[in-house]
Amino acid sequence: MSTALGQKTASRSAYQNFAMQMRLSEPAGTTCTARLDNKNFYSIPAPDAFLKARGSANARVAAPQTSTFVVTYNGFPENAKAAFQLAVDIWQSIIVSPIPIRIRANWTPLGNPTRSRVTLGSASPTSFWRPFGPAQKVDAFYPIALAEKISRRNINGNTPDISANFNSSVTSWYLGTDGKPGPNQLDFTTVVLHEIGHGLGFFSGRSVGNNNTASLRPFIVFDAFVENGQGQRVVDETVFAPGSAVLYNQFVGDNLFFNGPILQRKTGQKARLFAPATFQGGSSTSHLDERTYPDGNINELMTPEASNGVANFNPGPLTLGIFEDMEWKTTSIIHEEDNRIRDSEDIVDRVLRVTVTSDTTLTPNSVRLFIGRGASVTNTASYSAVTPTRVGNTDVYTYTLPASLATGQIGYYFQAQDASGRTFTNPGKFSGSGQQFAYRATLGPDNVAPSITQLGLRANALYTSPAATTTAGTNSYYIIAGATDTLQVSAIIRDDRTTGVDTAYVEYQVNGVAQTPTPLRYSTQTRILTDAEDEVDSVYIGRLRFSTGSLVAGTRIQYRIVAIDSTRARNRVVFPATGFYEVVVVAPQTTARTSYSNNFDNPTATAADFATNGFNIGQPSGFQSPLLQSDHPYRDGNTFDFENNTSALLLAPIRLKANPDSAKIRFDEIALVEPGELGSIYGSPDFYDYVIVEGSKDNGRTWQQFEVGYDATDFAAWERAWNSSITGTGINTRSSAVGAPNLFRKQEISMLENGLFRPNDVVLIRFRLYADQGAFGWGWAIDNLQVQIPPPPPILAVEPTKPTLFSVYPNPSSNGIIRVEAQLAKVATEAGLTLTSPMGQTIRSLTLPVRGTTINEQVDLGQLPTGLYFLQLKAGDTVETKKIMIAR
Repeated sequence: MSTALGQKTASRSAYQNFAMQMRLSEPAGTTCTARLDNKNFYSIPAPDAFLKARGSANARVAAPQTSTFVVTYNGFPENAKAAFQLAVDIWQSIIVSPIPIRIRANWTPLGNPTRSRVTLGSASPTSFWRPFGPAQKVDAFYPIALAEKISRRNINGNTPDISANFNSSVTSWYLGTDGKPGPNQLDFTTVVLHEIGHGLGFFSGRSVGNNNTASLRPFIVFDAFVENGQGQRVVDETVFAPGSAVLYNQFVGDNLFFNGPILQRKTGQKARLFAPATFQGGSSTSHLDERTYPDGNINELMTPEASNGVANFNPGPLTLGIFEDMEWKTTSIIHEEDNRIRDSEDIVDRVLRVTVTSDTTLTPNSVRLFIGRGASVTNTASYSAVTPTRVGNTDVYTYTLPASLATGQIGYYFQAQDASGRTFTNPGKFSGSGQQFAYRATLGPDNVAPSITQLGLRANALYTSPAATTTAGTNSYYIIAGATDTLQVSAIIRDDRTTGVDTAYVEYQVNGVAQTPTPLRYSTQTRILTDAEDEVDSVYIGRLRFSTGSLVAGTRIQYRIVAIDSTRARNRVVFPATGFYEVVVVAPQTTARTSYSNNFDNPTATAADFATNGFNIGQPSGFQSPLLQSDHPYRDGNTFDFENNTSALLLAPIRLKANPDSAKIRFDEIALVEPGELGSIYGSPDFYDYVIVEGSKDNGRTWQQFEVGYDATDFAAWERAWNSSITGTGINTRSSAVGAPNLFRKQEISMLENGLFRPNDVVLIRFRLYADQGAFGWGWAIDNLQVQIPPPPPILAVEPTKPTLFSVYPNPSSNGIIRVEAQLAKVATEAGLTLTSPMGQTIRSLTLPVRGTTINEQVDLGQLPTGLYFLQLKAGDTVETKKIMIAR
């Protein structure tokens, strides 16, 4: 810490942050089974090289090891260890790695056998790492054992690299090592060989949701080679969006293949994966296809089912080709982290050094360094090549970048080739595009200040992003006196260089009196996304703390953020650039009311009854009178957590009546807010934006919903309007539809129905709009607000004329599609059809054509939920009402 006001950190750009996301926790493992009704008994011997090294299939001389496996047995019987070790010996003669591979083997119950099936085991890598630099897929995670091999170093100490479980409830294990199980026995060595294969990386990282959606974020190196029959890679998010049904359909389409260049060169084919129509969590996409590689096929070891009476000691050419594509055979170009060029203000000679170690034969003079400078650093195809100097007969190569060239923006990467023609780089390439990644740095004097974005203010557990146009004297947030004594301020602060932000703090004043600045401290936060979690770096957070009871009504807090970088120039930025953001403290009115009514026609008088944040009392274009309304368009979720809460607080406390029919909030509204995914429900991550009416019984400290939140799909006319004007793509999608008076519907909110509030409670009422990052639109408007005021009595009039025929069928309707037939007493050109709820709320109004006196029209009510409705037909003085039932 360089001053008392902040914490020195190395804030990271998005580019740098990508390179630093290194570790992925252990996922769910694979599950492997056996069928017990096999009649085709056979034995497949171990690979030829293994057998020749042993002298014969039954020799007791161990094959030469190209790797070392260390097994820790938990609960294993002694007579099972020899069969386990045989599987280990086979893999040790295939896998090449200088780092010991540690296996935790558990002998544990995994379920009792049935007549035809039994679970044999499960296995997975214990973790996945992104070995940034020597790995050829910069955006993929690698099983820990493979990550250690590629980087040629121990990453996790003595922690197991593979965790494998074997079913102790199986009584028919064959524990011999001669590959001759009996007809009713299950060969243990075969099963161990299979499970170790999963632990070494024959493993898909796909995840599947309950609503037939799937995701590959982040993905594992195995997935980088998986494609469908049309050659579309499943990791291509431009084709298969994360969390989508279209990606899920690939996993259940029986049309997935592993396709890599080594596999193609060595076998002439791609490998069909197990992807049955019914997704199997422990098996799908993490095995070869059972039907394509049946019993007796040389490639059948890594299919999902073993068989009784069968021994297979050979992973098969497809699996071995897959492993080579995943870099179990590779050339590692090691460029140590402490030798990489980093942002610096010093202009000096830079000596770059790499160590090149190959599992095959390295092509002489193939080690090259590619360098780009200035604006070209983003275009690696334009880099110029130089040849580093080999240090004696070692594997080390060096190149000195002179000071005259080591200025400004620098980008570079290394390249080498083996005798087979394979090209390796450090860093590697992106899986989908094949684009070359590069190390980048900026050298020389730094005169660029840090950037401050995604400012957030949090009180009472809700984040709000203040309006970007806030200037001095503008109220952008309110808090309730007595509800909190703490305000949390957050922002993403990044510097253009890795030397980072030295100091960040909040300058603030209370009622114009400057206070001691509050430090903002660097943190990494977890952001909850629809289909996953995301780590967000460079989030600076600080808390403004006030003495208990000091925040009284009328108090004004003004604040801004200051950040200073670590350079010699001490570059400084203030946010906002001019003025301050402002918070006002409000207090509810002292006397509780039993009712409240407001048509908002007098904004000046209304101002005393409401505190607003992102809302106002105003008259939008096209409307005849003022409304209580959100900003148009409403503010998107722009805090680090991708959320924004704006609200209007009714300052008049309401004492709830005992009669449930009286304890209601009624108003007219338009809610053009982003719809969630089809079938999503309030509270789920895919529900997206919503509006909600809430109450507080403790003066605003905590809030509870009266009814669930809702969005534009709550009313068909809103949804049609929203969908009529969609622009942009992805997270930049928005609806430019504008609210209009014909979109008003009547809303009725019960304050007692959910049981969270009781008669005689004194409550505050809040109207809140929640927005995440992504699509946004016009927003929310409210008119004719009535709290605990009974609806007007029905208007009595002359008995209307009835039609001679009015028929609605089918009734009940199972799909919401009905036909309306009527014969009117008088000629008309059109008729009105109004659909209402049992509570009298208008749900839909339609105009039907009349041909003379005849009506015969089909009406689609398919978007309505199951329930009872009233359908009123009106043409002139002809009025008739029918009950209809939607019953699915």
